[in-house]
Order: sequence, then C-alpha cells, then structure tokens
Amino acid sequence: MTKEWMNWYRETLLIDAHNDVVSKMKDGGLDFCQRQSATHSDLPRLLEAGVNLQVLALFAPPDSNKSVTLQRILSYAEYALDCVDRDPRLHLVLTKRDLEALSPAEGKLGVILGVEGGDCVGEELWILRLLYRLGVRLLTITWSNRNALADGIWEKDTRGGLTSFGKEVIKEMEALGMIIDVSHLAPAGFWDIAEVAAGPFIASHSNAAAVCPHPRNLSDEQIRCVADRGGVVGVNFYGPHLTEFGSASIDDIIRHIEHLWNVAGEDHVGLGTDYDGMDIVPRELEDVTCLPRLVEKLRQRGHSESRLEKFMGGNFLRVFKTVLPD
Repeated sequence: MTKEWMNWYRETLLIDAHNDVVSKMKDGGLDFCQRQSATHSDLPRLLEAGVNLQVLALFAPPDSNKSVTLQRILSYAEYALDCVDRDPRLHLVLTKRDLEALSPAEGKLGVILGVEGGDCVGEELWILRLLYRLGVRLLTITWSNRNALADGIWEKDTRGGLTSFGKEVIKEMEALGMIIDVSHLAPAGFWDIAEVAAGPFIASHSNAAAVCPHPRNLSDEQIRCVADRGGVVGVNFYGPHLTEFGSASIDDIIRHIEHLWNVAGEDHVGLGTDYDGMDIVPRELEDVTCLPRLVEKLRQRGHSESRLEKFMGGNFLRVFKTVLPD
C-alpha cells in the first residue's frame, strides 16, 4: 500500500454497521477502551483501522423471561455509555447533527447503539421509547428466533411475518427516528416491513444467498427491495455466511460484495462485519485492523475510488442522515 493510497483511505469515512464487541467485553470483564488480545476489536484497533462510525450491537441470547433479556440489554447499554463518558475518543451519535460532526481526520470514533433482537421489548412500546431515551438508535427486529414482533430466520418454515405489535413497533421507530434492521428476520417479516415502513431500512449484516445459500443470507429479490427502498446491505464476515464449507477467505467476501453491487448497485452496499459476534473469521481479515486490506484488494480489482467511498461509509451515512432525528 502506497503512502498516497493510505492517505486517501484515512481521509475517507469508514462505517461498520454491526459489531458485537460490547457484550463480549462486558461479559468478559474487559475494557473496550484498552487494546485486548481476546477480541476481534477494541477502541484502539478500531481507530487504527480507520473506522469513524461503529454500530455497537447490544445482544442478549433469547430467554423465555423477557425481563432477564431486558436487564442484560440495559447492562450492555450502561457499559457502552460508561465507555463514552470516560473516553474523549468516543462520541455518541444520536442525531443528524452528530453525523455531520464526524471527521475522518479527528481520530475519534462515533458510536451508534443498536439492540440486536426485539425480545427485550416484549409487547411494550414504552420499552422501545425507553431504549431510545437511553441512546439506542437502531433495532434489529429479531435475532434468529421468534419474538413478539416477528419470526426470525429459524422459524421461516412457519411463514410468519410481522405481528400486529411488530407493525406498531415499525411505525413507532420511524416516528422516533430509529434505524430499522432486517438482518436475521424470516422472509415473511422482511416483506411485511417492505410494505409497512415508509422510509429506508437496512440489513446491517447479511450476505447474498445466490453466492452462499445460508438461511441468513438475502435473496436477490430481497437485495433489490432494500435498494429500491433506499437502504443498504452490510456485508457480513462470518465464515458460514460466506461459503457452504464455513471456512472462508477475503476473496469469498469480495465475491459477495461484487454480487451485491451487481444486484443492488453501488449506492446500496456497505460493511456489517459482525466482528466479535463470530467464531470463524475469514483468512486475511482476522481482526478489525485488516479492513484496509479488503479495500485495497477491491481497488486492485479495478473498482473506483467513488464506488469504494460509498461502500466504506457513504451509503450508510446517507441512510442514517435520512432516518435519525434532527
């Protein structure tokens, strides 16, 4: 990588729409603000990788007792907010104005808090509003299980979509200014959101089923729908979502990216790495500091700087500016 190329990379906004490091740090008694050896990412390495805005997923495994799930989600939110309070390199993004303040040259990390899976909401809209008041700006409607909002991908054979309450949640999210995330959602729920939502929605960490037929991946029809609605698909680095054999390399990720570009267009593809939410990482992308390697390989394949700037962060920035409150 030449000095000129690295300067361009450092001056280009980089956004990752999905990282699970908060729950891993909190559960392991680790400090996100310090360099770690047991995780794929931390604040020093995210900054080293040139990440300017990170969606930090707050994920608790499904529990039949929704109060237990909510308590765990709140504990992760408190952990993340404590990190923001005590480290000036972190900046909590709540509004469009906060997005406008992002600058690749500052050496700071903007943070959007996202709850992965609506289990903790139960059937209470006030919990969604409380999460919003606590700084949450993204909700992945389901994890892979069924909850009170919709069926996740594990339940796809039931062909269950959004519940009546799930439809209320979508409308309330749009009224508040929260990002709707359809990753993990069963196909029927995906198409319900396409019908119910007025604005764009995203698939924060999903790949192309045409390249790897994993249930978590999106069909070309779904990919085109996300694009038609002005949304973005974030490419996921998890091995089993990249190849049928589970073992994957950087070249397998590139195959998904290029397929997504062909189907959705260059305005609707971004990064949703899933670092620290996976146990099988692709070769050459073992942790977050390897991200420049991916962008460099895409450049070597002849993709323009304009296309790469959209992929690195411009596309997700457009959606976030559309959805978040003033």
